Amino acid sequence: MSTLASRSRSALTGLHSAATQATHSIAAILERVDWLVLPMLAFGVSRLVIFIAAWLGDTFLITEEGHWVADPNSPFLSFWAKWDSQWYVQIARDGYWFQPLQQSNVAFFPLYPLYMRLVARFVGGNLILSGFLVSNIALLLALIYLYRLTVLELGDRPSAQRAVFYAAFFPTAFFFNAVYTESLFFLLTIGTMYHARRQQWLAAAVFGLLATATRNLGVLMWAMVMWEWLRHNGWRITQAYRLSAWRNLWNGLRRHWFELLIIAVIPLGLLLYMAFLNSNFGRPFAFVEVQAAWNRQNIGPVAVLARDIGKLMEPQVARWYFTSMLNVGAFFFALALVPFIWHK
Repeated sequence: MSTLASRSRSALTGLHSAATQATHSIAAILERVDWLVLPMLAFGVSRLVIFIAAWLGDTFLITEEGHWVADPNSPFLSFWAKWDSQWYVQIARDGYWFQPLQQSNVAFFPLYPLYMRLVARFVGGNLILSGFLVSNIALLLALIYLYRLTVLELGDRPSAQRAVFYAAFFPTAFFFNAVYTESLFFLLTIGTMYHARRQQWLAAAVFGLLATATRNLGVLMWAMVMWEWLRHNGWRITQAYRLSAWRNLWNGLRRHWFELLIIAVIPLGLLLYMAFLNSNFGRPFAFVEVQAAWNRQNIGPVAVLARDIGKLMEPQVARWYFTSMLNVGAFFFALALVPFIWHK
């Protein structure tokens, strides 16, 4: 009897040990691929929530007549093609045109509609569907890059998980589904930063170049990658008064001058678009000129802040009051966070 009990205990111990080892093995595998699993989970759940919200809105809210309907045969796709989406569809379908002092599609950069046209070849020429696919694929890849960048910066997987879920569930994250450049630009900027932080200058330059062909703000990636190159070569702005900092910079220039040539291609996306505009319309800055047709001005961030604060002081509550309140509130909230983030 005691022998049977002993054997039973041994068998149970063996099963428990095997189960423990299996659990540890599965946990180890999941930990190795969490850079993929967590972004996919955040992407899938967040998109499901947003799809349901879009369906509820379309079901219970009345759309005013006269709005552009992207695809009359597919209400689902029409959810994600609103407002400026029609410009990207037009560029992908018909190309660019320019009329001075009027709203023209040259205001919108070419990479996103180029991807739309490319993907449309595989989905029966449906540009709305292709734009939707480009945006969502780009979002998934962006979340993967965001996870890896956060781990690289903080060395902390829980922080990376939170960053991915915050990005996916942010209140305005529904724009990532839309036929807009948001997802693609998000991917390209995060990818640029990730590769620059790893000193993978060629990959960073490719991502940065594509970013400059996606939106005009993409050119800022050049400054970011250059700053990272300076840091990697021992130059710090806090030590700019020291001769040793400039000596380190000179040594870096001598040893790694080819890296600077690679980084210098980043603005090429913008420059090629300007060359295209000059060749076809004789106006390399046409994308800037047409901004006035949308009542937009380049007045600088301080002037914008002063303008919105002024709107809040007006005695009557106009329709833009709450937008100005949100802009001003977000600015001061972000400003208040700077010391805490800097300290961390």
